[in-house]
Amino acid sequence: MAFQETPPKKGLVICLGMGTTHRSTLSWGIESVAVELVPSVKDALPYFWDDAAGVIKNPRGRIIVDDGKRFLQRTKERFDVLILDPPPPVEAAGSSLLYSRDFYRLAKQRLSPKGILQQWIPYEPRRDEEAILCAVARSLSEEFPHVRAFRSIGGLGCHFLASQENIPPVTAAELTRRMPPEAQRDLLEWTLNTTAQNYWANFLSREIPIEALLSDTPAERITDDRPFNEYFLIRRLWKRWKQSS
Repeated sequence: MAFQETPPKKGLVICLGMGTTHRSTLSWGIESVAVELVPSVKDALPYFWDDAAGVIKNPRGRIIVDDGKRFLQRTKERFDVLILDPPPPVEAAGSSLLYSRDFYRLAKQRLSPKGILQQWIPYEPRRDEEAILCAVARSLSEEFPHVRAFRSIGGLGCHFLASQENIPPVTAAELTRRMPPEAQRDLLEWTLNTTAQNYWANFLSREIPIEALLSDTPAERITDDRPFNEYFLIRRLWKRWKQSS
């Protein structure tokens, strides 16, 4: 949201989970719609947050029980930010297609003209295969003309920002200035950074050129009918065999 020059007014979160992202979106004082497939997940929010009741009753927030793709197919709403936060592992059949080119094509239709999609892919370089990360990057790049990638501050995964419009470079100071005070407090809730500006400086230093994540193999992409990330076993067994040979 801070990467947008004009303050966002409405956000969509697909996958409620612990409610962290939905809660963070509401900290901007904007409307937030969270879509969750499993009805009982909403009921578990008080286990994670002392202020869960306030989040659930927030008049600016809506929690909708539905499949994320089906919601996008049926809604007529447009969103300034669309945040995808599926649970790991990326290979799970229940959420693997939230990384597909077909899903991204549908998602961009529900974005406002300068809207930004944020996709987090949980990825551990020491354990997981690089090919899946490359496949996600290619699927995004084939649907969105402007994609930026950043390694997660915690070291687990990669964050992608994708848009139909250019996402211009911006300083840590400017990103901080664009955030309301409540959003800055929320940003620092789970980090050791002392200020929001320090956090952003750290984040910006982790950018990776999207070209560096695109492999030389065009087939390394994720589509609904060819879920590259789900068919990982033979690739990984082959990799281990080569490393042990």
